[in-house]
Amino acid sequence: MNRLKRQTKSVDLGLLLAFIILVGFGLIMVTSAAYPLGLKYYNDGFHYGKRQLVFSFLGIITAFIASRLPRDFIKKYSPHFFLFTLILVLALWSPLKDSQGGQARWLKIPYTGFKFQPSDLLKVSSILFLARVLDVNKNRMEKRETFITIIVIIALAVIPIMIKDLSTGAVIAFTLLVMYIVGGIRPHQFVSLVGIGVAVMIPMVVMFWYRVKRIFGYLNPDLAVLDENYHITQSLYAIAMGGLGGVGFFHSRQKYSNLPAAHNDFIFSIICEELGLLGAVFLIIMYFILIYRGLVVAYKSQNYYDKYVAVGITSYIGIQTVFNLGVGCGLFPVTGITLPLISYGGTSLLVTMASIGLLLGVSRRV
Repeated sequence: MNRLKRQTKSVDLGLLLAFIILVGFGLIMVTSAAYPLGLKYYNDGFHYGKRQLVFSFLGIITAFIASRLPRDFIKKYSPHFFLFTLILVLALWSPLKDSQGGQARWLKIPYTGFKFQPSDLLKVSSILFLARVLDVNKNRMEKRETFITIIVIIALAVIPIMIKDLSTGAVIAFTLLVMYIVGGIRPHQFVSLVGIGVAVMIPMVVMFWYRVKRIFGYLNPDLAVLDENYHITQSLYAIAMGGLGGVGFFHSRQKYSNLPAAHNDFIFSIICEELGLLGAVFLIIMYFILIYRGLVVAYKSQNYYDKYVAVGITSYIGIQTVFNLGVGCGLFPVTGITLPLISYGGTSLLVTMASIGLLLGVSRRV
């Protein structure tokens, strides 16, 4: 018992507490939001809740292991991990792909029934690898060779996955940009990088007609009859019905038929409907604590590699959270991106929990 107390005291307790609360809160809300789907497809309303419980348990084990990994081990094998995840992303063009909603974002393992999203792994591997490059070149950030190296890494991490999943590619791009800024990007390098990013983003949007339609729907919110506006319209209905205190846990009406993806992409809308503004504020406060404590860990870290890793993990969780909440509130076009630690999904939950495990590991070394 005394040893366990010493171990928990060595990590950032605010970060750990927010982490545990968010995972538990997500488990509860997935059980409610996915209840109709469980009845429809498995004759068991708690089917998805049970699966999320299993994922959460595995995630705790994964997070614990990640928090105990030595820094030198992570740093040494980060290039191998990055290359491996790139290969997995490229496999989305192979027979191993599994298309859902018209998009091939999943890989399926033959004869097992198991499938996962390689983009979730790419988020972490790109952070760990770029942190190594920034650490090695921290005294040569003004060099052209360093700039080109970082540009190549960002391009490899972003462009392939952006073809399949624009929103995830954007999350990775913004995350790596934040890390580069913290690492010491020069003003002219920043301008050049933004220019390159815009030049890449425009064709990524216009070459896929469904992305153009979503943006058109977002820019014309009054056209509620458009299919592209259906998700946002139903999401706003759910949020509006929640009011201050919500309609009550398990009493959402939108999750039964009107709101697609209620248990993953639009789970925030169900939270607002069932728990109201108070539940939404509670959730946002928990995220604020998680992100704030992550930045504190990064600030306090004396090792540059740890600092960059902490900034990257905190940024990716924060950026993805903002994207998801913004879509649910109609501030951004529909992107199909999950809410970290809350939405249903094994790959996303396990990778996010492992990432926070790495962040807790950094906090142990502060």
